Amino acid sequence: MKRFALQWRRGVSPGVIFAVLLIMFMAVFLAGCKEQQPADTHGPAAPDGKISSIECAKCHEMQPEIATWMVGSHSQISCDKCHTKVDPAAMQAAQSTGSFSKPIKLKEKVSGDTCKQCHSSNRVFSLSGDLIVPHDRHDKARVGCTECHDTVGHAGIAERSVTTRPEYSNYAAWTPELAKKVATRPFQRPSMWDCIDCHAKAKVDTPCADCHKVWTSLPSHDRADWLSAHGREGRNNVSNCSMCHANKEGAKTIPSGTGDGIIDFERATPYCYGCHMKRPAFHGDNFMSQHANNAKSKGLLNCFACHSLNQPKTPQNVTGTYCNNCHWFQEKQTPAAAQPAEKKE
Repeated sequence: MKRFALQWRRGVSPGVIFAVLLIMFMAVFLAGCKEQQPADTHGPAAPDGKISSIECAKCHEMQPEIATWMVGSHSQISCDKCHTKVDPAAMQAAQSTGSFSKPIKLKEKVSGDTCKQCHSSNRVFSLSGDLIVPHDRHDKARVGCTECHDTVGHAGIAERSVTTRPEYSNYAAWTPELAKKVATRPFQRPSMWDCIDCHAKAKVDTPCADCHKVWTSLPSHDRADWLSAHGREGRNNVSNCSMCHANKEGAKTIPSGTGDGIIDFERATPYCYGCHMKRPAFHGDNFMSQHANNAKSKGLLNCFACHSLNQPKTPQNVTGTYCNNCHWFQEKQTPAAAQPAEKKE
């Protein structure tokens, strides 16, 4: 053995021997550290692909949020990186006592400064289509990131009341596969109406060319009488309205019993009934005594844009005042040809 050892060392420098021993030592040391490293309960992804392995999902009420997070673009970012103001102890206390309401909602939006921990204001944005979004101008105006991108993490399922629907009401049944049905890309991004609504509140003009490199002009929308005439124009071809204003989910139409396709369409479209359910300025204190003359001059269908014939049912998206509380109008069926055409993908 001694002769073999001497032959092995012959021609091998002490430095090489030392280097080999050092590498072996480091390998053993690192392996020991890896075995002793504690599990990260707040880690970015579920190691076994299951919701139950994530710390925040120990309360089953959070499983819809966890499932939608897992199928989103932030699935590799841990919960506490964005939700910095959440008190886990307070949430656990609320869960144990049942002192919380569902669906779970944040008391305040995630701040833009939190987003900027990862997202640089100098980042080159990869927008789809022909969109132009001047993020630098919004940043200078102190418009927070989540004023527009508040659905990026969970597809806005709380705001959309997704978990109140029968097929999604069992929180324990939420999986990433189920989340994919409701956390689709359109609901993870801001829509055009998010921009328009915000600009309207800020009293900022929004010409098409400010946001689109290519657009189709609609001169009719610029007419002075468009607000009062748009219903009649839409009645000529409901499909024209549905190209831009259709509901992103749910029913395309809701039968109104009027036989009018444009009314059935607006009953199912938030952009339409969001205005129609508000009392217009010309409905003053004495309007009841004048409403018959208004109906004759403007047409009865004009009334049905906001009012139902019979007592409203859920969901009809109309005001609580209905015609047949005093009158005896007969319901009609809407012809199939008057329904808006299905948009092809």
